[in-house]
Amino acid sequence: MNVIERKSLLNVGCGSTYHPAWMNIDLEPASADVLRFDVSAGLPFPDATFEACYCSHMLEHLRRPEAARVVSEMHRVLRPGGTIRVVVPDLQTLAQEYLRLLNALQDKDAAREADYDWILLEMYDQAVRDRSGGETALFLADPGLSNREFVLSRIGSEAERVWLASRSPAAARLWDRLRTRGPRWLIAALRVRFAGLLIGLIGGRSARSAYLEGVFRRSGEVHRWMYDAFSIGRVLHRGGFVNIRRCNAFESAIPDFSSYALDSDEKGGVRKPDSLFMEAERPDA
Repeated sequence: MNVIERKSLLNVGCGSTYHPAWMNIDLEPASADVLRFDVSAGLPFPDATFEACYCSHMLEHLRRPEAARVVSEMHRVLRPGGTIRVVVPDLQTLAQEYLRLLNALQDKDAAREADYDWILLEMYDQAVRDRSGGETALFLADPGLSNREFVLSRIGSEAERVWLASRSPAAARLWDRLRTRGPRWLIAALRVRFAGLLIGLIGGRSARSAYLEGVFRRSGEVHRWMYDAFSIGRVLHRGGFVNIRRCNAFESAIPDFSSYALDSDEKGGVRKPDSLFMEAERPDA
């Protein structure tokens, strides 16, 4: 508990993006510097512990009631006057881009077809996929990918990480995951594989496939909802926050936020260009 008392900044569902100045928590820690917590069950901190809470590309992985509870929990653990910063994929700009590309194809601009295919993947793949990476991973792995610049404009360094990882041998990727996530991850993976084999022996191939798909869809990779500025603003309002506003990747009421490079990449650009950035405050009284 001493480490909690020393830090006044909370990064909820941090994934692989974290900073040592923050208390970083995630369901599946990507590093020993990240604490393991299931945030959908609440935040294990006393009231009014933190000056700021940050949550990036996590709420869309929860069912709407769970996401609302997490926002309410962040309100609880924030000190009066503290700032919440929420980052989610931007449904509005995604829908606008989809319509723009659809209109381009209807106007016989065949050069935009690959961009159109990518936007459809952005809209649906992470909600419907039944295996890690889904069709998005196949699209990005295509050595003849014709619209790399467009993909980069949409998801930024996320695409570059996928391209870099694809050049590594499978054994190296497995070792990297084991090194960062620890033996607990390997034991859980082996348990799922063994249970799948048993289910297959008893119920057949379809039962095994249904079990493995169910385990995957509960792993936290899939999207369970999407938000625009109005809907996420409503979640923040109902969670007790005030002064709700949209901002960009580099502006924040959190002191020195840009120095933590949570929303920027190594080149100083936006880490996830497809994002919607929202901030609000817990009232002083």
